[in-house]
Amino acid sequence: MSVKLTDEMKEAMDAALDDGCPVICSSVENDGYPTMSFYGSAHVHDRETIGIWVRNPEAGFLKRIKLHEKVTLLYRNSKKKQIWLFQGRAREADSDEDQSRIYLESHPGEQERDPERLGRAVRVEIDKVTSYGKILMER
Repeated sequence: MSVKLTDEMKEAMDAALDDGCPVICSSVENDGYPTMSFYGSAHVHDRETIGIWVRNPEAGFLKRIKLHEKVTLLYRNSKKKQIWLFQGRAREADSDEDQSRIYLESHPGEQERDPERLGRAVRVEIDKVTSYGKILMER
């Protein structure tokens, strides 16, 4: 089985903010405890990657993924009965092209909150996707 994020996942995540279902991301603090944050900018970047625009370049999330790259993202839309857990490895995008593309793919509302593009783009390479406890795909 391999990871190939679907059109359904892309459409759902693109509409997440409009639907009132922002993605929740869990990452690990230095003390080993997980912490969670909402990311309205999370979107399917390509068939194996979720992109996130982090508006604050000093955000704790960016510091956490440098030490602990493994993250879990939760998308849930109860009205549509869609729920996915995406587990993967996060890292800051290293090319200007990726930085720009992830920003431009993010929800317009997120772009409006960072019009000067002071934030940083993150790529999450997905290793496993589950739904209702069932593995849908994994590397």
